Amino acid sequence: MYPSGPWKGFWHQDIHGRQPMEQFELHFATDGTITGRGVDMVGLFFFRGTCHTTTGQLTMTKQYVGKHAVEYVGRSDGEGRIVGTWSIYGITTGPFSLHPVLRGDEPIQEIVK
Repeated sequence: MYPSGPWKGFWHQDIHGRQPMEQFELHFATDGTITGRGVDMVGLFFFRGTCHTTTGQLTMTKQYVGKHAVEYVGRSDGEGRIVGTWSIYGITTGPFSLHPVLRGDEPIQEIVK
């Protein structure tokens, strides 16, 4: 359902504001398994999770090396993005949005409503 390769996105936390995830990749296997890795302001991380191959709903754990894990629960927005909520220990939470990078480094354009 989703393309494997480079992705961009952001997560938002009240204390830190909107934080970009510029350098990461996601790989989607035909059995629904998700793997990936990247770096953001917290540090180096690895993604592991599953994606429902029909609905596009997913759950992923973002494990920072030597640090905490973050749970991501999301779904397709119908425009090629994955949107949802992240949480740490079920206490700290916020929104996220991820999208594949197309045509080299050119991201999908933001949709202004």
